[in-house]
Amino acid sequence: MQPTSEAPPSRAVTLAVLGLASMTIMANATVASSLPGLRAHYADIPHIDTLAGLIVTLPSLAIVLSAGGMGLLIDRWDRQKLLLLTAGLYAIGGTSGLWAESLWGMLIGRLALGLGVAGTMNLGMTWASDLWQGPARARFLGMQGAAISLAGIVFMLLGGFLASWHWRGAFAVYGLILPIAALAFLALGPHARRIAAERARPQALAATTDRFPWAAYAFIAPLAFLFQVAFYVTPTRLPFHLEALGVHSPLVVGALMAALVTVSAPVSLMYGRIRARLSAMTIFGLSFVLIGLGFLAHATASDWHGVLLGSLIAGLGMGISMPNYTTWFMARVPASMRGRASGLLTTAFFLGQFASPLVSAPLVAWLGLAGTFAAVGMGLVVLGLGLWVAQAVRPEPVPVEA
Repeated sequence: MQPTSEAPPSRAVTLAVLGLASMTIMANATVASSLPGLRAHYADIPHIDTLAGLIVTLPSLAIVLSAGGMGLLIDRWDRQKLLLLTAGLYAIGGTSGLWAESLWGMLIGRLALGLGVAGTMNLGMTWASDLWQGPARARFLGMQGAAISLAGIVFMLLGGFLASWHWRGAFAVYGLILPIAALAFLALGPHARRIAAERARPQALAATTDRFPWAAYAFIAPLAFLFQVAFYVTPTRLPFHLEALGVHSPLVVGALMAALVTVSAPVSLMYGRIRARLSAMTIFGLSFVLIGLGFLAHATASDWHGVLLGSLIAGLGMGISMPNYTTWFMARVPASMRGRASGLLTTAFFLGQFASPLVSAPLVAWLGLAGTFAAVGMGLVVLGLGLWVAQAVRPEPVPVEA
């Protein structure tokens, strides 16, 4: 079964898939600006500081636990029905902060949001792999990475603006899933029906003999995990490092953290051209080296100027990295298993997000904030150089599209 078409996807299809991908970024950070107000509102609840933190992290845990199953559903079930189900979970769970009276109801809503994100994110990743092939896929995934970065800036600013009116306001941003899901349902309907018809044909039985590329996943999953562990050191530790450097303005802290995303977006747009000139393994190595150098700049900074330089350097590495994971892995996955592959890759990404504070906490206790950035930075540089050496010793063959 080959669920691709020769004609390039329409503009509506392109916008729909980009929209599904952009909604992923809202899972955690959008409501960060609401946490002080939420904590004050539920101040009489024991352990409110910990419970307020779970508002941010619970979606990632739900995604880790459900992404693999969502991927299997994409390969075996009607994608349109799954879109409606997961978009509904996303909308209800995401906006729970607007209407849930109890904190426990809100926490259950965050779990539902995670299930919704696992579905919509995997659908977006699978559609991107189905509808674009070869160099066109690399270009589109670069656009997708840029869309995610830009959406992160817009959604966080919008969440902060609404939270300034009322602490519940930021939860309204999750309602944006409804128009995006409606566009995806209409635009992707013909493609979903075609795939369903192909699955029903006798020839599709041949797909049952396809083998999942577990060896490729055993390579890409640890890299994706480490990438997200490193990525989330920035939002979880950099604000405190800036405070130690004497930067106390929330506006300045937000601007310095946004600088990383601002750089990564245009670099992601250039990914297709970069991939045409460099191998995927070279790009992996380059991204880790750049992120590591950015962290070393954080570690040696004496004021906010050094932190800004580090954010700009790390942003270059992160911009070329995200599209590279999907491009490399999906080229090795049979068409009948792309949903499963999306789910497993999503699991690796979000497991890294969830584990990042747990990994960095003992380093901070042992080395301090600057020492943590230095240690993580050196580790990433060594990893990147190791990937370059591996590429030089044993050049990666150009894969035939699975």
